[in-house]
Amino acid sequence: MFSTQSGSNLTYAFVVEPLFTTLDTGDRVPNLAAEIPTKENGLISDDGLTVTYTLHEGITWSDGEPFTADDLAFTIDVTKQPDTPAIPDAEYGAIASYEVLDPQRIAVQFTKTQPNYLNLFKQVLPKHRFESPSIDSDDPELREPTGTGPFAIAEWSSGNEIKFTRNENYWREDSQPKLDGVTVKINPDLTTAVNGFTRGEFDLVFGLTAGDLDEVAAAVDSGAPIELHEKTENTGFVEWLWINNSDAGQLGTPHPVLGDPAVREAIDYAIDREGVLADVLGGFGTLSNSLVYAGFGGELTKTVPFDTDEANSILDSAGWTVGADGIRSKDGVRASVKFQTISGDEVRALYQQVIQQNLKEIGIETVIENVPSNLMFGDAKDGGLLATGNFDIMMSRAGKLPDPTEWMMEFESSQIPESPEASGYSYAWWSNAEYDALFATVASEMDPEAREKAVHAANALFATERPAIPIYAAPTAWAWSTELTGVTDDSWNGPWDTTSSVNWAFTGASE
Repeated sequence: MFSTQSGSNLTYAFVVEPLFTTLDTGDRVPNLAAEIPTKENGLISDDGLTVTYTLHEGITWSDGEPFTADDLAFTIDVTKQPDTPAIPDAEYGAIASYEVLDPQRIAVQFTKTQPNYLNLFKQVLPKHRFESPSIDSDDPELREPTGTGPFAIAEWSSGNEIKFTRNENYWREDSQPKLDGVTVKINPDLTTAVNGFTRGEFDLVFGLTAGDLDEVAAAVDSGAPIELHEKTENTGFVEWLWINNSDAGQLGTPHPVLGDPAVREAIDYAIDREGVLADVLGGFGTLSNSLVYAGFGGELTKTVPFDTDEANSILDSAGWTVGADGIRSKDGVRASVKFQTISGDEVRALYQQVIQQNLKEIGIETVIENVPSNLMFGDAKDGGLLATGNFDIMMSRAGKLPDPTEWMMEFESSQIPESPEASGYSYAWWSNAEYDALFATVASEMDPEAREKAVHAANALFATERPAIPIYAAPTAWAWSTELTGVTDDSWNGPWDTTSSVNWAFTGASE
């Protein structure tokens, strides 16, 4: 609720429970909620504008206080404050009003239909821990939240570790946490963390990527006590090339090189994706050419084939001629662009160089200038490159969500920052009226078939226009020590979910 950093999933996993758990298929099941609201059970009104959320009885916060619908109402109130430090999901902004019906029920009325209504209350705030909905950004609850999960925060040593202890007031009588506690070690370097995991220093690692799985698999083959699960039926995050369609953030003025559709098409054909998978990622990963590739409406469509000759032919036909130095130009504009990704990722840097060489072979020069993640994703006022449009080609992973609304919204015209004072960023500085109309359908249509049809149409449009170009889809894979038992990975966040961690037990001789 108060952080966009993936590390906040750690507290989410052990302390904070959602009303609805998301399975790895993208389906939702009740957690704190007693049931899924539907029209059939009377919890969604005929017009789709009012949804009633019901809670299990007997839920308590970790401090022993009862968890009720008043806490849901308070959470909504916090998101409505003018200067709230909360970063709520878009569905909160569509809430017109609410009514607490009793301690276990709240009826929420929306300004327009919200097909992703189950996205509310992924975090609920304890009303009794705050003086009012006007929360200060330095309130201790924002850093060390009170939750309903199987564990509670015991100690937080910044930059070092977070210690969690068993929640003695955990509300599920039939499922009590088996561990005394969990210690999360904080390591800013993923490579070091993975090396430590394969040596047995850690029982579980958050954030394994396709580039790490080769090392983990090799350790398993060498006899390391590690259980490795690759979820072949579910795709992980896609690595994208974000193509700036504007000239340095001047919307309506095409990028001098990348604004030409022929250049974007040629880049698509020029990339040896199979080579990246085989030679850099150890074969872990699949190819996808879909904007929405996971969750509702997700599909894995084929990428174009690796074809350097076709890429060159496309550029020749479009009037981009090869100069003496091997780099193409057209109308006095040289086909030279900056190519950036997050600095410090050794595996990503390897396939960045593969792509750089691929593009050189079709006469496009890419100058690698990698940057810290906060510079890539920061707001315009902080000089964020995506927010200001001050980039050519960026590369990062994104897009895996159980519902497509929040992800597809990233490419809606209204999301492009209007001024240097505006928050947010644009991946592609791309404005397309047809896409905006399809997104509006996805964001408001309650009929699943009509909604899915709009998702597929948006996928096709995105593949044709190429405001971003996918490289590969990472596998969804989880690994843990065989000494950690009771681990399940059938939720969206794999083992990092309260439904898994409550059942963990440790068989080892040491802590």
